[in-house]
Amino acid sequence: MSTDSTSDIVQGKLLGEDSDDVGAVSAIAESSAAIALSKGGARKTYDHTDPNEDGAAFAVGPAGVLVAVADGHSGKDAARIAIDTLMCGAAQGWTTAITEDFQRSWPERALDAIVAIHEAILASVVSGALDTSRTTLSIALVRPAEDCVAYATVGDSHIFRVNEVESFDIGYYPGRRNCFLGRPADTRQTLADKCLIGVEAIGSTSAIVLATDGISERGIGVDIPEAAIFECVSNARRSSLELAPLEAARSVAEAANAAHQRHRSGDNIATAVAWIGDDPSMEHG
Repeated sequence: MSTDSTSDIVQGKLLGEDSDDVGAVSAIAESSAAIALSKGGARKTYDHTDPNEDGAAFAVGPAGVLVAVADGHSGKDAARIAIDTLMCGAAQGWTTAITEDFQRSWPERALDAIVAIHEAILASVVSGALDTSRTTLSIALVRPAEDCVAYATVGDSHIFRVNEVESFDIGYYPGRRNCFLGRPADTRQTLADKCLIGVEAIGSTSAIVLATDGISERGIGVDIPEAAIFECVSNARRSSLELAPLEAARSVAEAANAAHQRHRSGDNIATAVAWIGDDPSMEHG
């Protein structure tokens, strides 16, 4: 975990090498944000390059909380580049600067960040530092002063919006399964066509939960992801306010791992939580 002394941003990230034991969960939290990462609850039974190819991150600043998850394919490198590029770039302004036009300008801001990440992955390929690795990416940004949840996703990682009665995946769109960042043929326009970007009012939302497909992969993850996420957040509410985000993130990873054990087939799982309900630092009007 690190602090940017010039802007009062606190960041945290977990990458593949930070959790490389089957069944174990690594987790960190700060204020209303938390992330968790696991290699999975059982060994992978499909072809893969690295033991853990997922990553998660958060940035907490005076204007908002950013959370992100990435699911690397054909290696962990693309997920690492995605997380690092986001945290060193767009995360700074998104969590510190309050602007009147943020909701209107979000689609362009989000696409700029996605394209920058895509280009960073391609640059590593050209330099010879990276071979064929690519990644999904889901990001969510809670900005209480503007009463908004802004989000963007490429691929099949999830963005769950949770309130006191239900959980639903606002990051779902048809055809997302085979969408990745890092494919040389993609341009700004093709990425715009493949990603889902949106802004919604916070309303009754108590938590935003991101998760890679280790929670949902058929024959590996849980049967009903929305129900599992809702249960994890509901149980976390019983914790102290300070521990609720961490408990939610850890519980989602553990729920995925338990499903992997039942199916005897594992997958990496990364999750990130932006906690909104009952947190004075996340008041919105």
